[in-house]
Amino acid sequence: MKNNKIIGIALLAAGMVSLPSCDSYFDDVPNNATTIDDIFQNRGLTLGWLTNIYSFYPDCTNRYAENTAMYWNGGSIEGYLPWDWVETHDIIQGSLTPSTSFVTRLWKQYYIGITNCNIYMSKVDECAPMLESEKIITKAEARAFRAFFYLNLMKLFGPVPLMGDHVSSNDDEIAMYQKPRNTVDECFDYIISEFKAVLDQKVLMSSFDGSGAYDDKNKGSLTQEAVEMLLCDAYLFRASYLYNGDTYFADVVNQDGTKLFPAESDEAKWRDVKTQALKIINSGKYSLVYRDVYDHLVTNLSQACPFKSVFYASMGSATNEELIYGRTNSSLETYAMVPRFSGLPSSYDKGAGALTIPLEFVDLYFTNKGLRIEDDPDYFTYDTNEPPTAVRGTNAIIQTTAYRDPLSSYEYFVPVSSGGSVTYPGPTSIMKQFYNREARFYLAVTFQNRPWNFQGGAAVQMQFNGNSGADGRTHDYPVFGTIVRKNYYSKQSGWDMTCEYRLAEVYLDYAEACAELGEFNEALKYVNNIRSRAGVGQYGLSAGDNGKDIRGLDKVILPAYDKETILKAIYRERILELAYENKHYFDVRRWSVADGKWRNGAEMTDGWIYPSYHKGGEGGTMTGFNINNVGQTDENKNVNFYKRIKQQERVFIKRMSLLPIPQGEINRNKMCVQNPGW
Repeated sequence: MKNNKIIGIALLAAGMVSLPSCDSYFDDVPNNATTIDDIFQNRGLTLGWLTNIYSFYPDCTNRYAENTAMYWNGGSIEGYLPWDWVETHDIIQGSLTPSTSFVTRLWKQYYIGITNCNIYMSKVDECAPMLESEKIITKAEARAFRAFFYLNLMKLFGPVPLMGDHVSSNDDEIAMYQKPRNTVDECFDYIISEFKAVLDQKVLMSSFDGSGAYDDKNKGSLTQEAVEMLLCDAYLFRASYLYNGDTYFADVVNQDGTKLFPAESDEAKWRDVKTQALKIINSGKYSLVYRDVYDHLVTNLSQACPFKSVFYASMGSATNEELIYGRTNSSLETYAMVPRFSGLPSSYDKGAGALTIPLEFVDLYFTNKGLRIEDDPDYFTYDTNEPPTAVRGTNAIIQTTAYRDPLSSYEYFVPVSSGGSVTYPGPTSIMKQFYNREARFYLAVTFQNRPWNFQGGAAVQMQFNGNSGADGRTHDYPVFGTIVRKNYYSKQSGWDMTCEYRLAEVYLDYAEACAELGEFNEALKYVNNIRSRAGVGQYGLSAGDNGKDIRGLDKVILPAYDKETILKAIYRERILELAYENKHYFDVRRWSVADGKWRNGAEMTDGWIYPSYHKGGEGGTMTGFNINNVGQTDENKNVNFYKRIKQQERVFIKRMSLLPIPQGEINRNKMCVQNPGW
């Protein structure tokens, strides 16, 4: 450990909530800087402190989670990683406790980030070499980051103790760090007021230059536009049911009897969401991504290829006109998504093929009509326990024809055959369920025998002895017989950011707020903008609105036009549109549906948020294809893979809506009460 004087102050500064180790900024400062005062006399070191604050923005693209990051995809129904060290296993296996290491890590690291923001804001004015304009701008950035760190703590833990502007010193009394949790409303009021104060200053840089074009030099910076989006996100979580009337948390009180959660829902909070989302939409700075089959930017929806459009919409690139904030310096790791490709030529990129998708999530994607699979009479069904055998012929379940998008003629896949340097065991035909699905399905899912069309076009084979199958391994194979494909942009030029926030999310925020306020037609209008871009039929605005939509597709009529049904339709759209963008884990919790029950406590069997056959929400049975060839015979060997096998039993109970407060914090801070159920 070096620079003990600095570290000593840092430990005290974070002491209210946890004592950090030496893995913060203070372990990396030059040896000739022995005090914080030394750092803030040097412009480079001062800006280095701010750079360190940026490092606390969570990088959720790396399976080796550290600092404030987690690989949330593996902690939800979206996916799974098979390695035994993956921290989200504690979530899905129900082994999470207040002493779980990542719980402590996330709490501690966010408070270190907050402490560093407070120190920066208190000391930056002392840096004589910095321009006054630099001090003003960077102080605003640090203030916005502090609010953002609190917002993330709220998403994870619920209400937390607020530090304010206090910077600790060696003279502080220990009693100063015995602080109760602030209430939900106090925390959100503080976060929102801080974002608004920064925005009202109008000193932050802009994401756009004077001509309205994206400004590369501010890429990754917390700009005025980025903070506008963070404010919208804060409003959204404040208004959501988990924080706005969920009766499960009604009895959580501090030691003095102060209730930490609102006892009743406040509709006015949704008006703030609507207003802020509409402000971003109407700013004219962003537009939904439309690309044609040749990757060219188009403005006419009729020219837009659904697949190319949804592909580029989630890409972290300066050329993404939908991007509101992109995190630079993300790891942008793709190893878990790239198939293993054992036995294939060295010219192929080879990964683990391990980020895999339960069929419960795969089944949520619509057909190309925009219908749920249970509502489309043309959706292919079969005996999932005993697929057809040679008696009926393999053509009963699989076929060899190419599939093109019905609107743009974009070619999704062409089944491949053995030849050249690649030899395949068994047929390379495609199961009929993988035809006639929506564009976002093809963006998200690598399925059995799908060509890896990013390089060479080899078929991805996930049966036991396939090039990416289990083959007796304990890891580096897809447990569910599917692999996540979305966010694989390695072959794309300009991909240098994580897409953190984009316009489609704002549309969905706005739609959700409108639905909560009873403005159903306005809500569906913005949902329909998302659906049309994805190439599926728009929802009719009423039971009688059953004509053609803007693309000439049949409108989809909802089973009812009440608040619950409209909300569930919006939730489903958000689940699909923002899949694998680190939203799902938090969305199902803020909606209070992650246990598979609606707000009245009734089990959801309507198939909107989770498939109708699935019980338990984020918990319960998770099924996959028959990757280990259980029950294979000579007759069924070509289709035996398509048996649906129980692969996991996951755990979710209501208390898991929020993480527990770390046990170390409960032991240290006698005023801090635990979340319910822990």
